[in-house]
Amino acid sequence: MPLHAMEQDFHEDFQGWLYNQSTAEAVISLYDKKTGETRRINVLDPMWLVNCSKKDIDCLFFNKIVYDGPDKAQAQQYQKMVNLCFAKDTNSVRYWETKFRDIELEEFLKKEKGSEKFKKIRGEKTFHISEFALLYKFSWCP
Repeated sequence: MPLHAMEQDFHEDFQGWLYNQSTAEAVISLYDKKTGETRRINVLDPMWLVNCSKKDIDCLFFNKIVYDGPDKAQAQQYQKMVNLCFAKDTNSVRYWETKFRDIELEEFLKKEKGSEKFKKIRGEKTFHISEFALLYKFSWCP
């Protein structure tokens, strides 16, 4: 499922971000110094933050989300996603270059290699009887 497209490179206009309990979303507040206009980015799902640029992730990491006491658990979901993106260097540019893809590939190859070794070692014969398959190991054969 594709992630929501996020505005890129908003770090220069960044004022702050907070959790809005009435809409159940994070709101990033921006102020354009050239035009004097204020605008905001509404983030409904914490996963959308993966699509921010590296500088935006850095900005959100160093400027922690603001929230009211009862909303801590919900607000921390957004902050944890930013923390993870910062720690793993995951962002809109490097999403598929992260270490997670390498780990998944290594685990897949280990499973495949292990199953091939297992097939060689076990020396089993398969006999199909109706819908069932019986596996026998002929250790008694010379």
